[in-house]
Amino acid sequence: MLPGSLRNAVSATLLAASLTTLSAACGPQQPATGVPPSDNAGGGPSPSAIASVSADPAPSASASAAQSVPSDGTVSTRRVYFTETTRGVPAVHTVLDGERDLSRFPGYFMRSAPEIADDIARRAARTDFSRSVLVAWTRTTGCNSTRDAALFRSGDRLVLGLAQTPMGQCLVANRVVVVFEVPRDRMPKRARFAQEENTRADPPAPGSTVAFGGLEDMRKPGGRRSSEVTSARQLDAFLAGLPRKGAAALREQLARHPRRGDERRFGFVLTGCGPTGAVLTIGRRELSAAPTGDETKRCIQVEHYAAVLAVPSRLVPERAQLID
Repeated sequence: MLPGSLRNAVSATLLAASLTTLSAACGPQQPATGVPPSDNAGGGPSPSAIASVSADPAPSASASAAQSVPSDGTVSTRRVYFTETTRGVPAVHTVLDGERDLSRFPGYFMRSAPEIADDIARRAARTDFSRSVLVAWTRTTGCNSTRDAALFRSGDRLVLGLAQTPMGQCLVANRVVVVFEVPRDRMPKRARFAQEENTRADPPAPGSTVAFGGLEDMRKPGGRRSSEVTSARQLDAFLAGLPRKGAAALREQLARHPRRGDERRFGFVLTGCGPTGAVLTIGRRELSAAPTGDETKRCIQVEHYAAVLAVPSRLVPERAQLID
């Protein structure tokens, strides 16, 4: 539910009036897969434009009514990417705080829509993360046709404004994928996504670490350095190639994190200078992992670590290969 202050500021208007006003503010329509403007000039909805703002986690007929957005609430300076699709792209809302986040975020789309992943990576490449962050949001819009989007703020909450046209019934629901550039001084310290059931930001990339530990007595990795470990048999085979102490520590951690039915797990042997964790990168046909937490550290001799990372099965590309 939107906060009271925003609810009071956002007043419902007639849909016809909203479309007329927004059309005038936006200028010519952009095709669903067209190149978005590089800035707000002549591009997306202006702060005073009338935008469709859904307050419910799942859009409904009443939620698609056009609403008036506060004229001083816009926070984005550049709409980096926008498209409307009927592909089964995942629902995600997150903040990308740097190059590492940006390099891994397209992994959300590598299975369902790799062309979207490539476009986002290309168009966001010139982001200056010393000054700005990226806010990425995908959202189901039902049968409505969405031609533009803008990002607004009320307190610590971000609100996605959509310029929409009702299209009646449809066989497959539409979903919008949008990425905004936002100056750091305009971002709330702990951003909340107002229209989502879980208002906290999702991880900047798919995958989570379920086990991680050092392999102090491992001088040189033997056998494969990466393997799928979803099944008990696969896990046993991976752990069998690790030093006994390190394997036992990983197995103990995994016992505290039972596998969910909708996820796959992958094990990696990594090297680093005192890392504290690991991250997964999903490419079109490959999966790889890298240590984190040691980016600014230097050491004379790198040490070995083992990590097990989990990712929803629906996000893993078919025939994906593990890269050591």
